[in-house]
Amino acid sequence: MIPRQESDHPIDRIRFGLMVAIGGEDSSETLELVKNQERIARREIDEVPKRAESRGPEFLEYSAASRTQLLTHLEEYLNWLTKAKDALESQNSSETVEAYEESQEILPKLNAALDAYSADFASFGPFQSAPANTLHRMTEGIATGELPKAAWREYCEYYQRGIEGRIEQLEQVQLPGRTLLRESYDRSADILQDLLEQEPPTPDAGLESLKPFDHAYHTAERVENLMKEATESGDTPIPATNALLKFFSHRESFGSEALAGVVEDYGEIMDRYSENFEDAASRPTDSALVQEEIPRTLDNLDAHYAAIEELEEALEESDESKLAELFSRLKSTADLLEESREVYETAALHQTNIACPSCGRSNPPENRNCESCGEILPRPEDAGATQSSTFSILSGPALEENQQLEMTENVARLFQSCDDVNDGKITHEQFAAELQLASAGLKEFTEELDGLAATALDETNFTPEQMEYWQTTHLPYLEEVAVTFQAGIDETQEGLQTMEQYLADPNEIHLIEGIRITWQGLNTIHRARLSMETYDKMLSDVMEEAREEGLLTEG
Repeated sequence: MIPRQESDHPIDRIRFGLMVAIGGEDSSETLELVKNQERIARREIDEVPKRAESRGPEFLEYSAASRTQLLTHLEEYLNWLTKAKDALESQNSSETVEAYEESQEILPKLNAALDAYSADFASFGPFQSAPANTLHRMTEGIATGELPKAAWREYCEYYQRGIEGRIEQLEQVQLPGRTLLRESYDRSADILQDLLEQEPPTPDAGLESLKPFDHAYHTAERVENLMKEATESGDTPIPATNALLKFFSHRESFGSEALAGVVEDYGEIMDRYSENFEDAASRPTDSALVQEEIPRTLDNLDAHYAAIEELEEALEESDESKLAELFSRLKSTADLLEESREVYETAALHQTNIACPSCGRSNPPENRNCESCGEILPRPEDAGATQSSTFSILSGPALEENQQLEMTENVARLFQSCDDVNDGKITHEQFAAELQLASAGLKEFTEELDGLAATALDETNFTPEQMEYWQTTHLPYLEEVAVTFQAGIDETQEGLQTMEQYLADPNEIHLIEGIRITWQGLNTIHRARLSMETYDKMLSDVMEEAREEGLLTEG
């Protein structure tokens, strides 16, 4: 939804308020926020150096780079706040748009500088992890009387909740190293529980008792960082392979037992990869591309598995001489597997696209009319079923419904404004207003979903028997439709946000991608609404039946 308030943080609220002000709405609340942030920025510019000095010369040297960067960005932030305040006070729309556009560069840099300095502030100490250093400072503060003893329990419980949250999220991790990560977090949680029940009596005792916690937590941090790097870049197109190679490039830090677990994780992930391929390859197909590629893919999978097995053997035998050659084979077979995936995607695209009988334009299978000339497209019986890539580890079921959304006047106007702003026919300010208008329309969809949910769950609309039947028979399916509806709203919001990026970076790719994502989201909403209308009719029938039986009153 554009404008969109990311959070309740004052900075996000100011950015949201600027966008609202561009649309001509009241800006007095935003102006007060800006003035308050001005005061805070001035205070922090004065206090940051003082707080650093109070921690001693070693910390001053340790944090010099991040502290200097933070102060620089705080000065930029203060200057930007002054500019935003002047724009709001003078109600100058063009200056407000300019301030809003600048926020997209100033605020991320400020947040990054704050994070960097906060990390230095928290990590400075005798340990490798920030939580261990923080807890050690707790023991010092309690010993000097600066902190109450209750602070120890509060901080231990805070870090416990964070660790528990990370453990829950590990269920979604599909990268080698996940077992080591889980073990490290479990170990951290166990040690922290012992520390929570018995705080160290002195700072010196804290140094000793916190060492195991620091080791376990820091190991988890290193594993997570390697996984993150693997998803962002690597020598192969497969993130799991990149993660495996990254662990081995740091093998002296982890040890053979931990690496054996990483290889075992990778084997399990590749098993799933292979199973997905075999399931997809077993489907009948007339594609010559697919028929030719299947045996090559099987050969590449066999070669990849052979390299994994030899890697396990080399690890058991501590044979470093074989590792370089095995890494090379893993990379080359991963590249071949990626080439196969691209072949299958190309084949699926060619199989499902529909050629226009009038102009020959290739159209997506969901289109009912040609994108180029508007001609009605032929609808073979299976044309609506989009085929997912034959070779995809993350492939899921395709949507069964294929009710295409017709282009409405409002949607056409939004998309036309993208062309117009790129061609210079309208200003950035006018384009921002169109985005705001679109966000208001999207809000109506959200209200529609909330309204149906309230009606469907209102027990006063049903007899007890009808409510029980409704909840067990229809409500679960309605909830699934609601999830799809919300997914469409979220996707449309993402599309509008992508368009909004054009205001700060006038590159037409933001508009092209924004139109694509928005259109997909709107189609998802449309299909969900069709299903919701069916359930709404069923709900009305149930309520009407109750009225006819005299169980409910009119109105």
